[in-house]
Amino acid sequence: MELRKYLADLENRIDEHQEEILHEEYRRFAHREMKEVSYFKPSRKPAPSTIEWEHVYFNDTLDDFDAMIYKQLLRANDQLAEGGGELLSFRSNYGTGLIPSMLGCEVREMPREQDSLPAPIHLEWEQVLEINEKYRKGWRPDIRSGLGQKCIDAAHYLEEVLKDFPKLQKYLHIYQPDTQGPCSLAEAIIGSDFYLLVYDEEDEIMDFTEVITDTFIRYLQLWKEEFPYCNAEYSYDYGLYFKGGVMIREDACTNIPPDMYEEFFMEADQKILDTFGGGGAHFCGHGDHLLESFSQLNGLTALNMSQPDMNDMDGIVYPNTIDKDIQIIGMAKFEARRCDRKQIDLKGMVHVGLCVAAWMGEPEKDPRGEE
Repeated sequence: MELRKYLADLENRIDEHQEEILHEEYRRFAHREMKEVSYFKPSRKPAPSTIEWEHVYFNDTLDDFDAMIYKQLLRANDQLAEGGGELLSFRSNYGTGLIPSMLGCEVREMPREQDSLPAPIHLEWEQVLEINEKYRKGWRPDIRSGLGQKCIDAAHYLEEVLKDFPKLQKYLHIYQPDTQGPCSLAEAIIGSDFYLLVYDEEDEIMDFTEVITDTFIRYLQLWKEEFPYCNAEYSYDYGLYFKGGVMIREDACTNIPPDMYEEFFMEADQKILDTFGGGGAHFCGHGDHLLESFSQLNGLTALNMSQPDMNDMDGIVYPNTIDKDIQIIGMAKFEARRCDRKQIDLKGMVHVGLCVAAWMGEPEKDPRGEE
């Protein structure tokens, strides 16, 4: 992998003036200063590449920092080539098994042709009980174990490489790895039995949630020590920008009712937000049943949701986000077009142009058939 060749290509195509304007627009948006528009839809002037950027399979990136970094740079290349409005960003990308690997989960590669990141294999319930018992006696997981140190080493490797590329060093933003969120981590580590065990083993689940939350916090604190520029009032995430120091990914929460979320995981999410000065939350799929609970989290500044077509945007989502000073970042373009047609004022509180779902790209047409 000739990584420097591709870094040089990006370096030569970056227009610093455009990047500065783009960053100022994101700053104004995050500061709630875009009241003159319904929504924020950033863009660049296209700067196509003169070289071919080839596809790389995820499996080929797992033991090769150059290949993993290249895989991340593919999105930056697309943004420059197509005139996209995402901020250029990098994540040490080894899948959702980061924190599970610290707690003893095997992280297993997917078939190469599937082109997916590896995933954690759940523990047996007896192993979870052992973890809880050790934790009560003072044991704490080694946050550099499993994939913990590997994510750090990959990002430091990129830092060294970027010293020869001053524009990328300034405009390619390294951000937190995929630490997921307490509910998603519990489901991944325990397995599908999790949804029954929250009823049958309430005390143990609550104790295990404490273990997970503590590990999440300690690892992200370590990350911010290793990369001090990540310890700021505003954060980057997947080309997005928002107020606060953390992004909590709670996809598994969409599978549980609000009362269960509030009993088992709301306190954990609040503790994370309190620790890092607020931040954002993400979920894929149908999650509007949780929005009133999410809106009560102190310090929740932004919501990233991938599929507005699966949610009651007008009746639930907007009243519990933009009407309560919680921005929506990464809104699908088709939802913005629907709001335009229906003359729904999003009050400058919605960012449009990036829709992230692990299993799909953003549909060009509204899946609800409204276009």
